[in-house]
Amino acid sequence: MVDDDDEDIYLTKRAFCSYQSDLIFNSVHSGAELFDYLNRRGSFTDDGEAYLPDAILLDINIPKENGFTILEKLSSDIKFSVIPVTMLTTSIAAHDIQNAYKLGANSYLCKSVSSQGMQDVAKQFCDYWFGFAKLPIAS
Repeated sequence: MVDDDDEDIYLTKRAFCSYQSDLIFNSVHSGAELFDYLNRRGSFTDDGEAYLPDAILLDINIPKENGFTILEKLSSDIKFSVIPVTMLTTSIAAHDIQNAYKLGANSYLCKSVSSQGMQDVAKQFCDYWFGFAKLPIAS
């Protein structure tokens, strides 16, 4: 998950992990951190094993580099363009939805501010992406 709001990360992680207990849920706060994570740089350096997430949850409203810019970079990079990206944001604006799909988003979901609402989002997301869909990189 890429989101600058720790409360949103907490609520989302709790909902997703309570629905799917074997889920590995990682989060970063910016586009720079995401690309460090994906490329295993800086504080994300490990033993050299390649690791790509099965899916990315991406907020639009991130300081410095917004979600659309991050999405565009992901879509244009051959290593990362196959990772499904779901915009998970508060915006219901038609132009944001249109722009997300135009830039390569695979789905667009609105955040819920309630615990139950986020659990519903997590259930539907996990059922679809980890149950029905065939993922290109599934690890």
